[in-house]
Amino acid sequence: MLYLIGLGLNEKGISLDGLEAVKKCEKVYLESYTAEIPYSKEDLEKIIDKKINPADRNFVESLRILGEAKNTDISLLVYGSPLTATTHISLIQEAKKSGVKFEVIHAASILDAAAETGLQLYKFGKI
Repeated sequence: MLYLIGLGLNEKGISLDGLEAVKKCEKVYLESYTAEIPYSKEDLEKIIDKKINPADRNFVESLRILGEAKNTDISLLVYGSPLTATTHISLIQEAKKSGVKFEVIHAASILDAAAETGLQLYKFGKI
């Protein structure tokens, strides 16, 4: 099973659902190329109580993570929202084609932070 988990906007932004999923996983990856996290990997490891493996663009796009997720529970942690980047959407589409079970666990994103300023998100048009 592949868990695609949004981390939210800070190191404590992971949801309880996300934290529970991570704790079930044999391996945890941190996607490290669509956005740079503004806190240390070590701080996040303390929160989730697991070792985090880096996942660069080549690793994610190689779909090796889907091969691993066929046999064991794997988490891919993503800063902010897990479905903002097209790469993550492509990964989910490939999981469907390959018959790999997956779950997307959302968290706050930069869009939530913009809404906090009073901007109305639906007025942005297609995002």
